[in-house]
Amino acid sequence: MAAIGAGCATAPIRKVTPPAPEPAPVNIGDVLEPGQYSMVMNAAYYGLPLPRDGWVYFRISRDVYRVDYRTLTVLERATDGAARNWP
Repeated sequence: MAAIGAGCATAPIRKVTPPAPEPAPVNIGDVLEPGQYSMVMNAAYYGLPLPRDGWVYFRISRDVYRVDYRTLTVLERATDGAARNWP
């Protein structure tokens, strides 16, 4: 028979810290090397606004960036605007 006031054992609480985020592979304003990254051809499928005004999307690492098509200058990181089906 259990004694009155006997409690369950509790496991110690471990504090887990997430890993530090990796540095961005490119920065805003960087100029990409031609042929180094893949252009995203089906932006609407990924929930991104259609390219216009001379810019396109490029996949760089696991992110998508808006890039000027003519100069290959990185304009902004657009991953947050992509749908959940972005790889």
